[in-house]
Amino acid sequence: MGVGRIIGVAVLGFLFMFFVALDLVFFGVVALDSAVVTVLPVLGLVVGGVLGALAGRRQAGGQAGAPTA
Repeated sequence: MGVGRIIGVAVLGFLFMFFVALDLVFFGVVALDSAVVTVLPVLGLVVGGVLGALAGRRQAGGQAGAPTA
């Protein structure tokens, strides 16, 4: 399994949710001292890692059954 892919997608998920949290603060939807600002990037990290693991597993399974001719 590609550990690099898992880490890469997890970092992208973290950055995406970090910028979503910043946008919510800038537009006044949530306060800066809200727990949502802390939870969203961590959630992005976890969900990104899970999606990276699932994508790596799906790709490895798809390549094994591919015809070589």
